[in-house]
Amino acid sequence: MSPEVALNRISPALRPFISNVVRNGKIGLDATNNLKITDLKSGCTSLTPGPCCDRFKLHIPYAGETLKWDIIFNCHYPDLPPDFIFGEDIDFLPEPTLLHHLNGWNSQNPDCLLLVIKELVQQYHKYQCDRLHESSRLMFEYTALQEGPEFGDNMEIYAGRKNNWTGEFSARFLLKLPVDFSNIPTYLLKDTIVDPGEDVALLSVSFEDAEATQVFPKLYLSPRIEHALGGNSALHIPPFPSGGCLIDYVPQVCQLLTNKVQYIIQGYHRRREYIAAFLSHFGTGVVEYDAEGFTKLTLLLIWKDFCFLVHIDLPLYFPRDQPTLTFQSVYHFTNSGQLYQQIQKSYPYSPRWDGNEMAKRAKAYFKTYVLQFQEAAFANGKL
Repeated sequence: MSPEVALNRISPALRPFISNVVRNGKIGLDATNNLKITDLKSGCTSLTPGPCCDRFKLHIPYAGETLKWDIIFNCHYPDLPPDFIFGEDIDFLPEPTLLHHLNGWNSQNPDCLLLVIKELVQQYHKYQCDRLHESSRLMFEYTALQEGPEFGDNMEIYAGRKNNWTGEFSARFLLKLPVDFSNIPTYLLKDTIVDPGEDVALLSVSFEDAEATQVFPKLYLSPRIEHALGGNSALHIPPFPSGGCLIDYVPQVCQLLTNKVQYIIQGYHRRREYIAAFLSHFGTGVVEYDAEGFTKLTLLLIWKDFCFLVHIDLPLYFPRDQPTLTFQSVYHFTNSGQLYQQIQKSYPYSPRWDGNEMAKRAKAYFKTYVLQFQEAAFANGKL
């Protein structure tokens, strides 16, 4: 059910509170997921004219789980705060004195329900952290991270869930990694289809037993960052080491991701330098180039009255990865009607050269390769 359809079934007097939760409710570390409502019901009699739904189930993303809490209003008394039922967490008993926005419920404030939910999630986090006392090993992991400046407020924990097969105590840590994405070139961040929210990297680490003998890490990137780094298969994090600790492992993943981001940023600047050098060396021979991401360049060259095009594709991780050269005859066609071409991925190249050196070496290579290409075009292409 879409948010708009759900909201239309809510009692009009309650709709402002719930609309703010659904449309603006980003709680916790996973900023890519909004809060959702399902199972809309009404406490009114069947004779009450609609819309009159005043109770529903709220879905809250937390530590890789989805909390499902029931929120119960009374549409006949919309100025009263709601009741809450916390699903399967029957031991979760919030401290009432710490629920300031519930105690001081202000029905004139459309944010009041969202503020109460935030206070409840904060208490739920403390409840989950307290459950770690069942395992000294996992409590050590938590305490060590809590003492560090980067993770104290950027951590969610879901603990005490028993393994269905062994009955072991288990826990999941969700950490927001302190990686700076602000310098990633903007052209890489604008192609996602939907508004992705905050640019964030989350590391989930699941401990399947109390002694940390089975540990499974997984990295989650927000859509724009995943796209900028080359897709979900572009970054592979190392397995959690046997006998290792989170306080040692998490910085390794942070450094790996930081290095990847730096490759992207450096690649952008090096591609720009590369194309600037080709513009200088080839002048009017440049037909077109990508002036935003600096990923493509096309040259029109002539050698002894033979005209040909060279398309240069610069990869995302340039200069580590070598550009691809596509030679194209302007005279000869294939059987399918396309311009005859040959692709070269192996030619003199070093990632240590600067842009000017690469342009000079490319010009020298073009001169040595063009005769071979011309002969192949005449032999295999059609005029």
